[in-house]
Amino acid sequence: MPEKILIVDDDLDTLRLVGLLLQRKGYQITAADNGIQALEKAREEHPDLILLDVMMPEMDGIEVLKRLRSNSDTANIPIIMFTAKSQVEDKVTGFELGADDYLTKPTHPAELTARVRTLLARSAGKKANRSEQAPRRDRGNVICVIGARGGLGVTTVAANLSLALQGSDGKPTAVVELVPGTGSLGLMFGLKETDDLIALLRKDASSITESDLRNALVRHVSGLSVLPATYQASDARYRSSGEQMAAIVDQLAYMFEQVVIDLGSGLAPGSEKVLEKTDSVIVVIDPVMATITQTKALLEELRMKVLGLGAIKIVLVNRVKLEEQLSPREIQNQLGHSVTAAIAPMPDLAYRALGQGVPITLLSPDGKIVEPFRTIAASVAVPGA
Repeated sequence: MPEKILIVDDDLDTLRLVGLLLQRKGYQITAADNGIQALEKAREEHPDLILLDVMMPEMDGIEVLKRLRSNSDTANIPIIMFTAKSQVEDKVTGFELGADDYLTKPTHPAELTARVRTLLARSAGKKANRSEQAPRRDRGNVICVIGARGGLGVTTVAANLSLALQGSDGKPTAVVELVPGTGSLGLMFGLKETDDLIALLRKDASSITESDLRNALVRHVSGLSVLPATYQASDARYRSSGEQMAAIVDQLAYMFEQVVIDLGSGLAPGSEKVLEKTDSVIVVIDPVMATITQTKALLEELRMKVLGLGAIKIVLVNRVKLEEQLSPREIQNQLGHSVTAAIAPMPDLAYRALGQGVPITLLSPDGKIVEPFRTIAASVAVPGA
């Protein structure tokens, strides 16, 4: 049975053109030309996805979005906001209210169909997981940390974010480094190098069990469960083991309330499979124009692999004081995406922390360095958890 898409737009030409385009791709189309009609059709027909225009008279798309998300019958329907407006503020509002993705008119047909296809596939996967895993405990929150290039502090963010997510109440939290061959998480936590991750990546994905992971995870004195990568350069070939990496993440999601994944730099072959299991993605940047240019390209790829830009958070790491570095406002204008948190340069503290094998927030638990990680943790935490 074809998947049903509800298109909501007061522009009848848009309804007709977008409807025909998606109908030709094999989807079943239903339409509404105002907010009230959209709410009625969403409740009665329960479509698999909604394309929702923002700018409509009487009841705009933002109000429709609010009402859809507040109704338990329609709260989980994937929604792509669709509008002629391109201001960052409109996107932020939509994402804060629960939109899954955002398209600006006019959009290329190929981009529209790609976004629709990706969001429907992701939604179907989540439904299947909920059905298959019903007898198991609730699935935890999975957060990936990634950078457009190396040297930005991805592992530092992953390690200290996991501590912030664990919090003072000790929520079961794991941090995993899926960058074999370039690992540094173990050094950051003062752990000896092991090849436990490599042993898991050598297994058939379907045979990786919870018991395997419990044996591989190291319990740190902070209470975190840590699975570091190796730093033997030849192990980098295992970064293509996407099925195994996805299996590891899937198991961990049912073992812990919070799982932080260090994906390193760029989109390695194995990273895409992991992103399918991800609830949020943190992109680490520095205030340099070259990094921003690379990050724009990374964001374009990520928005096709996760549930829209609303699931992506930008974290600015200032490693050193630069005279001509970009300001957070300039970065936001360049990326078209808000900066969730900025970490001030503290090179002396960072060097001491690495030398002692202690994450910086544990070395200075009452210092200013802790606050940005708490901000990041709050931005990716599951409401009510």
